[in-house]
Amino acid sequence: MTGGRGTDGDGSRGHGGDGGFPGPDGFAAHAGFAEQTPNAGTAASEESSAAGRNGHTGAAEEPGAKEPDQPQPDGSGGEEGAAKPRSALGWVFLPFVAVWRFLFPKKPRPFIVELPFLVVFALFLAFLIKTFLVQAFFIPSGSMQNTLAIGDRVLVNRASVWLGGQPQRGQIVVFQDPGGWLGPEETTSSSNWLTKTLTFVGVLPQDNGDLIKRVIGVGGDHVVCCNAQGQITVNGVPLDETYLYPGDSPGSGQDGTFDITVPQGRLWVMGDHRGVSEDSRAHQSLNGGTIPVSAVVGRADLVIWPISHWGTLPVPNTFKQTGLSTLAAPGGVPAVAMVGALPVTLLRRRRKLRKLARKAQQAHE
Repeated sequence: MTGGRGTDGDGSRGHGGDGGFPGPDGFAAHAGFAEQTPNAGTAASEESSAAGRNGHTGAAEEPGAKEPDQPQPDGSGGEEGAAKPRSALGWVFLPFVAVWRFLFPKKPRPFIVELPFLVVFALFLAFLIKTFLVQAFFIPSGSMQNTLAIGDRVLVNRASVWLGGQPQRGQIVVFQDPGGWLGPEETTSSSNWLTKTLTFVGVLPQDNGDLIKRVIGVGGDHVVCCNAQGQITVNGVPLDETYLYPGDSPGSGQDGTFDITVPQGRLWVMGDHRGVSEDSRAHQSLNGGTIPVSAVVGRADLVIWPISHWGTLPVPNTFKQTGLSTLAAPGGVPAVAMVGALPVTLLRRRRKLRKLARKAQQAHE
């Protein structure tokens, strides 16, 4: 195969061998390209001829030319230069991009390097879930027997509080001590730093002095114990408390009888084991025994441990009575009265209009 020389002797246009195409302009060689050694010229011609046979345009490389994908001396085109933000908005998002690259690297890291990161990430995720969604709590006493036994672990829905939900009658709620309900010995927590850390992030169930009771009355309710049949009444509606501890009555305990109207924004709570529960009845000297809605941590929905006690904690049917919820709502009694008076008012208006129409017709005749 014979090599070709440029038509002008400067190598700007070269033949690609038999059947080759002219090389593109703009890739001119240096002035001394035509005087290269025969071997170099032959190699360049062979490359050009090969490109011509394949139907492509080719040009001889300049001696010492750099590859396109090699990093430039000034750093442009390299990974470091491409990673730098080019705007103020880019600098704002730079920390988030760095965290994302750390979480999801392009190249897999060794497991021994990934393990500490996975542990920290799992603890952080558990903390977010415990703070905003659900949290496990430990039952330390028998005030909610037999619904909840000593040592049970319950899962508390905290999202309902964060989303603005209000506690309802019949729900079992966890709440912080509103003040004076617990003694010093009941508020002590573990001194072990590992246990405290795991409890804080939500890995271990919490037992830091919070209380758990059932909501009997909400703001505006008139709660009385007891009627002639020995039942607690809410707004005059008796409760059928089938969930009470066997052998207990609704009024069991030292402070069994009471008559309270729950202020707005507060709750009247009681334990299911009335004989031992120190609930709203035992603290009537403090805000009438009621607790603020803001003290509620969340609603207990599920028993998760032990497996033999697993189950949900639904609202008993007795709290779903129609008259109970309608009359107890703020302004419920006036609303019921207005609805009842509306048909009478419309009927009287209709009769009055008929009389006026009859008089007008008689006057016209």
